[in-house]
Amino acid sequence: MSDRAQYTAALRQVADWLDANPHCNLPVVQGLHVPLHTNAAVREFAQQLGLETDADAEGNLSINVPFGPINYHAYGYVNFDDHCAATEERNARRWADKNGLQITAGTDG
Repeated sequence: MSDRAQYTAALRQVADWLDANPHCNLPVVQGLHVPLHTNAAVREFAQQLGLETDADAEGNLSINVPFGPINYHAYGYVNFDDHCAATEERNARRWADKNGLQITAGTDG
């Protein structure tokens, strides 16, 4: 059985299990996040589905395909390394602010 067939079979099993166990809570995250890695791949995927892409502040593209309350979210990046660096900097600055610290540029020598 292919990875894809195993995955879709597992989704059906989860749905059947939730139906059979109504006393169990639903998952908090109600989405499937699919990395397409590049903006070009997101554009191509959106075009195949006849949908529009969304861009974040960094220009990274995504597309959402809703299935009721569950969302298939495919995303890509302008430049993944730059995205990671920007995310790490934001997280460091948030941590510093939360702890009463300030991040400053280092000195040479």
